[in-house]
Amino acid sequence: MFVRFFPEEQMTRVVLLLVLVILSRPPVHGQTSALDNKAIARRYFQEILNEGRIEAINAIVATDVVFRNPPAVVRGIDEFRKLVAGLRAAFPDLHFTLEDELGEGDKVATRWVMRGTQGTRRMDVSGMDIFLITGGKIKEIWVNMDTLAQARQLGQVAGP
Repeated sequence: MFVRFFPEEQMTRVVLLLVLVILSRPPVHGQTSALDNKAIARRYFQEILNEGRIEAINAIVATDVVFRNPPAVVRGIDEFRKLVAGLRAAFPDLHFTLEDELGEGDKVATRWVMRGTQGTRRMDVSGMDIFLITGGKIKEIWVNMDTLAQARQLGQVAGP
């Protein structure tokens, strides 16, 4: 159909131009991957931490996960399960509210507020996580949170 309107030489140029335009676009896969990774991070907070669904860990977290919350480092999915179970036991009403999330490539950064009650003491602590996500599962987690505020609110250290 186009042959009727374009001489062969022009048709070749049009096809080459279209190929260049298509190849020069940023890959949609990378954009989708970042969106998928942010969804995985949200599932981590909602299903594992907020709802305490230990069985969801297998679907969301890699078997060789490394969880870093200085000074603690937890390695492997079994130790990670124990960590989550202990956290949920210590704070039965634990809830994370996501304030911000950024995703690029295989990394997701989140800013959150963690609230919960331990005995009669209530905590309201802010923090951030960085996730490395590979193969659709969380491979590494780096936590940075206000542990001094947490310790003060729980009565573990004296406040100002």
